[in-house]
Amino acid sequence: MESQWFVARLHDRSIRGLSRQVAALIQSGMLPVGTNLPPIRKLAFALGVSPATVSIAWGELRRRNLIEGRGRSGMFVTGTSIVPHPVRRTASVGLSKASFDLTSYTPDLSLLPSLDRAFSLVGRTPNLNAYEDETIIGALRAIASDTWPYTPEDFMACNGGYGGVHDVMHALIPPGSMVAVEDPAPMRVLDILDHLSALIVPVRSDEEGPLPDSLQAALGRGATAFYLQPGLNAITGRAISAARAAELAVSMADAPATWIIEDDALSGLADKTAASLGVWRPEQTIHVRSLSKSLGPDLRIGVISASARIIRELQAFRSFGAGWTSRLLQSAAAWMLTDTETCATIARARHVYGMRRRALADALANHGIDVGGGGGFSLWLPVVNEVDALATLASDGIRVTGGKKCSVGGAPHIRLSFSRLISDQEWLASRLVFAGLR
Repeated sequence: MESQWFVARLHDRSIRGLSRQVAALIQSGMLPVGTNLPPIRKLAFALGVSPATVSIAWGELRRRNLIEGRGRSGMFVTGTSIVPHPVRRTASVGLSKASFDLTSYTPDLSLLPSLDRAFSLVGRTPNLNAYEDETIIGALRAIASDTWPYTPEDFMACNGGYGGVHDVMHALIPPGSMVAVEDPAPMRVLDILDHLSALIVPVRSDEEGPLPDSLQAALGRGATAFYLQPGLNAITGRAISAARAAELAVSMADAPATWIIEDDALSGLADKTAASLGVWRPEQTIHVRSLSKSLGPDLRIGVISASARIIRELQAFRSFGAGWTSRLLQSAAAWMLTDTETCATIARARHVYGMRRRALADALANHGIDVGGGGGFSLWLPVVNEVDALATLASDGIRVTGGKKCSVGGAPHIRLSFSRLISDQEWLASRLVFAGLR
């Protein structure tokens, strides 16, 4: 495509204007997939702007997966999506199903509590159907206060754990910021940060949680926020120890302007309460607790704690959308969390998931592979070569997730779910070892 073609169509020559107009040309089909774009310097000269202006605009289009560079061949149009897509997660859904699919990091439906009785009582919910931007109903606030890992100034309900993390990150992290992230991390969280054009700085971890030295290095680079999973890590199944949390809190004391965003994604399925940095740094900490994994994903309820000021800010941000989380759903969740039968069901689920993890861990131990302790739904397994491991397992009809979707620049891994694995552990262990576990 010649530069003069663009000159006649790109009237706004600002960075944002170039990005917006070229995106519209791609989405309308005027620039079809496969089009070779002009060299940056040549186009910049024709438009009368600096090469840096075009380069930055192209960078935004690359982040939206509309164009990509192919070395000396130049830049090509590669996509036509109208809105940004969560690349990591989108690449993991909609694929052909394998006969042995271990990529569903979700609860076993047979282990979830019944919602029938909870919804039979929701008519008693105060302020039901009132158009009021209420942060959280009293019953759910009281339960959170009694079970929270520290004493925060305020609470608000949110639309599930990821919904809460999404709102917190979009409200508090300016686009283009540097963010320290406990590595590995859920692919959906990394997608959110990519959407914010954040520079993700991985904070390496061991069995006790993020390493203080690695966090210090990220903070030294000017991180705006630190994302971590203080309870069960959704990827590794490990939890941050109380001693490690205290060490991390010392590091954060030297960065008082850096937000601490805690994601307790597997609340209810851990044997102990999350080790929150809010105990030491409550003014910096925003703690998000998901209730979906234990009560059910369609209940879509979570709770956020933070300072009163930050809760006001989050509430103001949410005014762009629904404004508040359904009081009907909050009421159902609050009732379930105090119901003896529901609590017994959650305890049984926690026990069963633990048994399923141990069964697979024991099968791997028979092959000399020690996966260590942990809980949740996932195993995070190091492999010699990630691409080869995925291909080898696929040839056996086994589908797992490549570690690079959950880790930024880390060693090769695969991630698999055992939440619904009730048999075939010995066979699976043998195939995993054959695929190149380290």
